[in-house]
Amino acid sequence: MHLKRTLIKKLIGEGKTYKEVQKIIGCSAKMISNALKWRAKPERRGRKRKTTIKMDRRITRMAKAQPMISSRMIKDSLELPVSTVTVRRRLCEANLFSRIPRKVPLLKKRHVQKRLQFAKEHINWPKEKWRNILWTDESKIPHPADPSCR
Repeated sequence: MHLKRTLIKKLIGEGKTYKEVQKIIGCSAKMISNALKWRAKPERRGRKRKTTIKMDRRITRMAKAQPMISSRMIKDSLELPVSTVTVRRRLCEANLFSRIPRKVPLLKKRHVQKRLQFAKEHINWPKEKWRNILWTDESKIPHPADPSCR
């Protein structure tokens, strides 16, 4: 349909009559009339966006550069004329959801050594005693009570 529309416009632009265009394309006069009147509808509906494409890029760039920054801090530092909710919406559109950092800080060598030292000191504990210990981290160091470690 798009090709016919452009062809009709081209032929009429060259000075051809409706009858000549009808013979060339094999369509009705109404179709020619409609093709000449046709205009593309606007792509968006609803309210106009408050942020420009450039603003959106600046928001996402800042969020990627500083993963710990909040949406309010982004808004204030870029001096955006929008709400923090709008900033969050733009981040969601860029697949950067709920300002949680991508990576957690790694354990330092002394942390690993202290954990291993604790585990070695208490390796002879019975399983019942190990069950009372709350392991709050999700580190990759195996727990001494884990049977797969032995």
